[in-house]
This record gives sequence, structure tokens and C-alpha cells, in this order.
Amino acid sequence: MSTNKTSKLPPDSDAAILSWVRFKQRNSQLRPEDESGPGDTLKEVGRYHLACICNMDQTSLSFELLSGQTYEPRGSKSVWVKGAMSGWDKRQATLQLTIFADGKMRVLPLILFKGKGIGASIQREMLLYDPRVVVKFNPTAYANSKNIQEWIEEQLISALEGQPALLALDLFCGHKTDNILDILKAHDIILSAIPAGCTGIIQPLDISINRTFKDILKVL
Repeated sequence: MSTNKTSKLPPDSDAAILSWVRFKQRNSQLRPEDESGPGDTLKEVGRYHLACICNMDQTSLSFELLSGQTYEPRGSKSVWVKGAMSGWDKRQATLQLTIFADGKMRVLPLILFKGKGIGASIQREMLLYDPRVVVKFNPTAYANSKNIQEWIEEQLISALEGQPALLALDLFCGHKTDNILDILKAHDIILSAIPAGCTGIIQPLDISINRTFKDILKVL
């Protein structure tokens, strides 16, 4: 039986969110090396252009999106739900989306499938993928630090064009390994870690994009 779940805000959520906002304010202050010279374009938010303020998030993507509702006599111990293929309601991929404060798409959506990504059938299938989507494979179909590093090096760095940047991510451990933090620091990308349990009220992708995307996908 399908259920809808929501997490409670942590008891200290107000203080955590306020601390997060202050962190962003401090790191948005202009630094001596950021001062604009004659003819330079002024930055919209302190030291950042809107094009360099971004939020990335992953969300699970079921192969089959069932409604979660059915009719069955009261007291029934089993509730049958018709599916297209056996096991498809349990198989998942991970969708990774990135949005920028100016509303322009600079980084392609990324989908992680479970597997090695090799073999003749996979190679034939990959020819059918839309070129506007990056497809990757790993053993679990869930993002890990290796996938995050590849995304930063292959997409994010070039999208920011060498400008100072603010990147908002949740507290997933794969987002903040020493190696990833070193890469971000080397490219003047400040990691803005969203407080635990608060993504549902302050992370733009959770608030505005992911649910809408899944609703559209379910209709399609």
C-alpha cells in the first residue's frame, strides 16, 4: 500500500535556518578582489551574479508512477494494484536537477540508472536518450561522491565561467567530502549547506520544482 510521508521540522529549525541565512549573507559580501572596475557589470547579490547562485538536488524517480489509491472492501488484508511490468513500481532511478537564480538552464538534467552502463543492449538504448539529458550508471542508482565530483567538473565549473558562486545543497554526505570541498574552494564556489530537515521549506527545488515535475511525469 502506498503512503505519503512528510518529515517533521527539527525542534531548532528556526535557529538553524537563521544561521544558514546569516552564513549566506556573510559570504555574499564583496571582497577586495571582487570590486568592480570602470565598465564592469555590477553583481546583483553582493559578490554574486544571479547566474552564479544555484541549487542542485536529487530526487528518486520510479519507473512506474502509481496513483497510490485503490478500492478494496474494508478489512482486506491484501490490496492489489495493477502495474505495467512486474517489479517496475520498485525499480528506481535518480534524477538530478540544477536551477539558477536568473531562471536560465545552464546545467543539463542528470539521470542515474542502476548498472554498469555497458553491453550491446545498453549501447543501443543510449542512442535513444535525449541529448539534453546526461545519463550515468552506478551500482545503486543513488548519487554518490564520485557522481557529484563528475557533475562539478564536467558541468558546473564551465557553467559558472570562472565567477564567484554560491551553491546550495542538502547535507547528504556525498556533497561534502574533502575532495569535493577542495574542488569547490579552488573554483571560488561557496557550499551553502541547507540545514537538516529543512529542505522542504527553504530548498527551491523541493518547494517549487520536484513535485511539479513528478506530477507532469505521472500524467505523461
